[in-house]
Amino acid sequence: MATIGNDAMIILDGTGYMVKPESYKVHQPRLSKSSYRADGTLSWTDIGAGKRTWTMTILCVNELKKYDSTTISTTGQAFRDALRSSYTSNIATTITYKDPQNTSISVYFTDYHEAILDMKSQIIAFSTGGSLAASYEVSISLLEA
Repeated sequence: MATIGNDAMIILDGTGYMVKPESYKVHQPRLSKSSYRADGTLSWTDIGAGKRTWTMTILCVNELKKYDSTTISTTGQAFRDALRSSYTSNIATTITYKDPQNTSISVYFTDYHEAILDMKSQIIAFSTGGSLAASYEVSISLLEA
């Protein structure tokens, strides 16, 4: 089991992940509306804070390091496959997200983008004795339930 502050920065759907530096963002819009009255003055209606949205880039990279500098045994491909499975199998259902403060939040997966960092790394890894699994960066968006 992944632990925030040991081998994960966040936990999503039971799997711990490391987040790319400076990619973690939270947005919470204000639900408000302005309109003009008949006399020309401005009317403002404010119903408060909306639901939060999290966007981040998950590092699905081979040989990631834990906080104590030991290597995480999960491959980048396995991290990517877990994220992809969570995204495709949770249709109209919430999943549990634990943020960096270890707070559990029910969220919906709303967006998923992946990029292989270097296509030739799979060939080079074989010749240097490294992992044959590809390394990915996966950008996701989550919406508070």
